[in-house]
Amino acid sequence: MGNQARERIDTHRLMQTSDAPDHEVRIREARNAVDARKLEERVRWMRRAKVHVLAFLMAFVFTVGISVLGVLLWVRPESLISLVFVGIFSSLVFVAAFAAVRMLILHRIIDDYPNKEDDPGMQHHFVKSVAYGFVALVVAIVLAGLIINIASADIL
Repeated sequence: MGNQARERIDTHRLMQTSDAPDHEVRIREARNAVDARKLEERVRWMRRAKVHVLAFLMAFVFTVGISVLGVLLWVRPESLISLVFVGIFSSLVFVAAFAAVRMLILHRIIDDYPNKEDDPGMQHHFVKSVAYGFVALVVAIVLAGLIINIASADIL
């Protein structure tokens, strides 16, 4: 009777030991840890990409509204300088809107730095958001030019 109990205990799944040597177990654990970090980094980059696309779209739509309103209210057909001022103002509005949305989502809503010692500070995030805003402005100008070019194409 005692032998049967010992056999059941030894055959239980929790009593099974790994047949792999210790160094193989450590290698497998290290490999799994590296894979987990890669997956976490991929998820983080995808989330940040979605935030940047959302910030771009919101700033683009807001700026289009501001620039149309500016053209309708202030630009006269004979005055080129007012058109230039509306363009500069619209560019500043785009950069400010992009930076504000990016700062709000990434650094207020989504806390990207759970360890506060790793956080470089709000001034760093602000400057980075404004720099990204200028890069997004270039993309927006190219996109607007492409849209205008497609809209004004002569269809046969």
